[in-house]
Amino acid sequence: MAVTILLAGSVILPIFFGAPWHPLRPSTLRRILEFAEIQPGETIVDLGSGDGRVLIAAAKDFGARGEGVEIDPIKVWFSRWLAKRAGVQDRVHIVRGNLFDFDFSQADVLFLYLTHQALDRLTKDRVDRLKPSARIVSFRFCLRGLQPDKIDPKKTLFLYRMNRGRNFDGLA
Repeated sequence: MAVTILLAGSVILPIFFGAPWHPLRPSTLRRILEFAEIQPGETIVDLGSGDGRVLIAAAKDFGARGEGVEIDPIKVWFSRWLAKRAGVQDRVHIVRGNLFDFDFSQADVLFLYLTHQALDRLTKDRVDRLKPSARIVSFRFCLRGLQPDKIDPKKTLFLYRMNRGRNFDGLA
């Protein structure tokens, strides 16, 4: 009974913070990372990283470094275990915390698989802190107030380039 409650809580709790957990298939992961134009040595940040599979695939298959934040301590532990199992624990770091408090300003690529409500809250406060060369890849939901630079044919991936001088809702 306690295990059932714990597992249910690990699925339900993140919903209240805007990052419901929905594991991605390996083919979808590859499509996301290719769409993001990940280069070796770049840092990809995943807000609400779940089991860390985006970061692990980016490190293992693309030579990137990964940073993630996840509120659920079970998923944090599990993602660290998966990273170690994949041999990328030196390039993938996942911390327990709230995605709204996480500093992602040094990201080359910011990966977002969040609800519209979480995206709205996040983009209004924090996108301007990204470095000018950063890219944002959002899965399933577009960022309101920003025009994507690229949309995949399935219309489920949106890429935004944060070039210097780019306006977001009228803010430079």
